[in-house]
Amino acid sequence: MLCSPVFQPSLSIPFAFNTPVRSLWPENGPIFIQMENERLREMEELKRIVECIDQVHQVLLKEVMNTDSATELSDSKSPSYKLEKDGNCFCLMLDTKDFLPEELTVKQVGRKLLVSGKHEKKDEARNGSYSYKYQEFRQELELPEDVKPDAVTCSFSNGQLQIEVPSLALPAVTERTVPINTSPAMKTQQERSAEEQE
Repeated sequence: MLCSPVFQPSLSIPFAFNTPVRSLWPENGPIFIQMENERLREMEELKRIVECIDQVHQVLLKEVMNTDSATELSDSKSPSYKLEKDGNCFCLMLDTKDFLPEELTVKQVGRKLLVSGKHEKKDEARNGSYSYKYQEFRQELELPEDVKPDAVTCSFSNGQLQIEVPSLALPAVTERTVPINTSPAMKTQQERSAEEQE
């Protein structure tokens, strides 16, 4: 049976348009793909740099841990102190055994004492390593009311800073008898104010 090609089903598209498709917006697909690829390359480069820095850090950490003397860090606690007060003097003793006298300062502002100290020590070993020690403290104290703030003295002995302030001399108390007045009746405050208004 002969069939006409006109009646045969076609599996291909009868018309193929090869004309370009026009759009109001530029094509963005390749630009975004290119930007994404650049960011991925940058991320890989940063990851490689971080791994390199981590390796250097590990090497430095091993060197520091292997040195005989490492940096000594001390806590910045204020030195212990003791307050004493006897009849003639107010005395403050600070334990400053780690400080030299020239590393300590005592300042007075009114009735406040500001005591501070700063100590630095660096020792270098033959192999090039060194140790470094740094200590600093600040102590603020309020002087009592019954002392002479203009007569503060300081002394340093055996690692102890001693601050002394003499007490004010109390006025001499003389004994006397206070007379008691007697009146027929005690007036209240209201009665006195009423009399004053009249």
